[in-house]
Amino acid sequence: MQGLGDLNLRARLAPEVPTWVTEWVCAGVCVALAGLLRLAVDLLIPAPAPFVFLFPAVLLATLAAGWRSGVIALSLLLVGVWYMVLSPARLAPLDASESASLVLNGLSGLMVVAVAQGFRTAYGAAGAERAAKLEIRDLLLRELNHRVKNNFQMVASLLDMQRRRATDPGSQQALADALRRVHSMAQAHAYLYSPSDASDQIDLGAYLGDLCENLSDSLLLSGQVRLDCWLTPCMVSRDRAVAVGLVVNELVTNAAKHAFPSERNGTILVKLKQIEIGCELTIADDDEGLTPPGE
Repeated sequence: MQGLGDLNLRARLAPEVPTWVTEWVCAGVCVALAGLLRLAVDLLIPAPAPFVFLFPAVLLATLAAGWRSGVIALSLLLVGVWYMVLSPARLAPLDASESASLVLNGLSGLMVVAVAQGFRTAYGAAGAERAAKLEIRDLLLRELNHRVKNNFQMVASLLDMQRRRATDPGSQQALADALRRVHSMAQAHAYLYSPSDASDQIDLGAYLGDLCENLSDSLLLSGQVRLDCWLTPCMVSRDRAVAVGLVVNELVTNAAKHAFPSERNGTILVKLKQIEIGCELTIADDDEGLTPPGE
């Protein structure tokens, strides 16, 4: 029934097609379907009940194009039954039982129209209420994201201020590392939780490209040490992308700080490629490796 409620041909075809045209055409199609089905049943069951397909046709016409279309279909079907079944090819006066049957089925058809139109009205009201709730949810989500963004900026400012005040090199380095992690998480939030994108899947390659660019700026990777990124599109869930981003942040930061002693030239590589079973991420550098003990 929900799919039939979505049909609503009048709203879908307006304003290109006038409402009255949609109502009449829909009623005519439903009447024609009922007539064809009646002819098909006549081949299998001679002289079936005269009103066998009246109610489904009226119901379909009302759901598709509104109560006027349902009333039109009902009227055409009643005239058709009178002409083709009760008094073939003459529209002659009916006897008492036939007249009563025609009137009672007409009243029942009007009840079907009323019930179907009530369903359409209730469905439309529910749809409007659902749309309003979604709009409110999006508004609250945008406000929440804005507040989270401001909180990240405030934490980053406090860490940076404390780093500038610190005199111990170890404390400065620890605060700088914390500041980079906060920047990474803020970037992940801004990139991954945009209210305009409701999809649960995002392109990990594009996200890591932005992350590597920010890491190059924050770590001052220029001159002797360079950060290269070879990234291909790879769709993953948002939560997984956040986790991968944090791992890349830590590994690239550690490589930049410890892999190239004595100002030696080098390259840090972040590589992402699509494979048959998912994505393959490689983070490598061209340092000389760990010095064996005793050397």
